[in-house]
Amino acid sequence: MNRTVTPLGTPRRATRALHTIAAVAALFCALPAMASPITFESSTPNGLLSGESISEGGYQMLILPSPDTDGPDLSTAFGAVVNSNDPNTCTVFGCPTGASGHFLAVLNDGGVKFTRDGQQFQLGSLSLAFLPPADVADGDYGLLQFSGIRGDGTVVSSTSAFPGQAANGSFSFGSALIEQKFRNEVLTSLTINACLFDGNGGCFNSLENPAFRQAQFALDDISFNAVPEPGSFLLMGLGIGALGLTRRRSKASASTPATI
Repeated sequence: MNRTVTPLGTPRRATRALHTIAAVAALFCALPAMASPITFESSTPNGLLSGESISEGGYQMLILPSPDTDGPDLSTAFGAVVNSNDPNTCTVFGCPTGASGHFLAVLNDGGVKFTRDGQQFQLGSLSLAFLPPADVADGDYGLLQFSGIRGDGTVVSSTSAFPGQAANGSFSFGSALIEQKFRNEVLTSLTINACLFDGNGGCFNSLENPAFRQAQFALDDISFNAVPEPGSFLLMGLGIGALGLTRRRSKASASTPATI
């Protein structure tokens, strides 16, 4: 007597399907996830000389000297991890309003360069504040400047205005208004510094036109989006393709009657 049964698939096919699914899942897990914001809470409050660096969340932050610095300067702090809850620290330059813990202060016309172990990333968001060297009247004094390096070595740049001052005269932390075009850039490094308005539509902090140690700023709550390497996308595509092929073969086998 002949009867027709519908095969559910051989154990070998099922095993292959499971292996493919596991491989694809592993690839997804291997892709870098969006890192938690850099808050500097894990860094010890301290002054930072040019060439010194701190790290958090897989990102390195290298302190850069002012553009008019001639050679290494081992006597001037161009950065500092600041504890806003320490009243002694905040008497030096005045902590911005809105600081709730540690933040990074970039001082004396210096800058900070962000990298991620040679891998690519995108700028997400950050909080910033202007750090005046002394009490000044409310107003706009300069800009935060972004300079990014793409994977091909080309440079892209953007700026963000500083938030204003609070009612008590202290400068305030606020979210940086960064154009979406720059957020979409895939970078291998990002340098941030500040410039001062010259009153004629320009903004200066360079070797030719120094800011005389007044282009200072604070950063906090910095978020980056990690970008997978191109090879990761290729492997993930191959894994998904293999999974689809296995499913199609299983369906074809299931639709073919077997005679006993």
